[in-house]
Amino acid sequence: MNTTLSLHGVRGGVGVTTMVAALGRALHAQGERVLLVECNPDHLLGLHLGLPADERRGWARAWLDGQDWRDAAFGTLPGLALLPYGLASEADVAAVEDRLRQSPRFWAERLPLLAAQFDWILFDLPQRLDAHVAAVNQHAGCALPLRLTTVDPGCHVLLQRRADDTRRVLCNRYDPALAVQRDLMQLWIDGGPRLVPQPLHEDASVSAALARKLPLGADADGSQAAADVASLAVWCLAERGRLRAREGRSP
Repeated sequence: MNTTLSLHGVRGGVGVTTMVAALGRALHAQGERVLLVECNPDHLLGLHLGLPADERRGWARAWLDGQDWRDAAFGTLPGLALLPYGLASEADVAAVEDRLRQSPRFWAERLPLLAAQFDWILFDLPQRLDAHVAAVNQHAGCALPLRLTTVDPGCHVLLQRRADDTRRVLCNRYDPALAVQRDLMQLWIDGGPRLVPQPLHEDASVSAALARKLPLGADADGSQAAADVASLAVWCLAERGRLRAREGRSP
C-alpha cells in the first residue's frame, strides 16, 4: 500500500515543483520507491529530472489525445519515476479542468493500479485549478496534503484568510538572518497554522540544481537546503508510520 502526499502553494511562486522533485529524490535515497505526478500545467517538473524542455508527453496530454496515460511515465532511476503533465495550451488546461469536474475520481480510480509499484506517490498541485486539486486531495483521499509557504508578510495574510484550512504548512526559503522572517516564524509557532517541524532554508544551491537539471540533493548533497529536505523525508516516513498506526496497519 502506497502513501500519497500533495504539495500545494499558499500562493504562486513559493517553490512547489522544486520541492516535490527534491522530496522525491530524498525519499528515494531512503530506499523508497517513488512516483512524482505533475498536476501543474506549467510542465516544469521534468526539468528537475533531466527531461528536455520540449518534451510533450504527459498524463493530461495523453488524456486529451485519447491515449493511455501510463505510456506518459518516465523512469529516471530504478525506483524513481515521473508522470509529467504534458505540454498543454490554456484551452487544453481548461478542458482538463472541466473533465476533472465531470470525473473527479480520476486519480482515485488510477491509484490502485500503482499500489504495488510505489511506496510513495507525490503530487505537484497547481495554484488555481480547483478541480485538479480536489481530484487529489478530496476525491483520492490524499494521506498527507501539505501547503507550501514562504516566510513573508504576503503569505502570512493569506494563511490568516484561510485559517479554516487544516492542512499542515511547510515553510520554504526560510532565512533566519532576516528579522521579519524570524518574527513571522515565531508568530506561526506560537499560534499560527500547523507547521511541518522542518523548515527549508534559503539556499542558492536550489536554483543551481535546476540549472543542471537535477533535483536538489543529487546536485549539492552538502547544502543546507539538501540537508533540510533529507530531514523532511525522514519526517514523512515517521508520519506515514503514525498514520498507519492510527489505521491499525503495520508501518
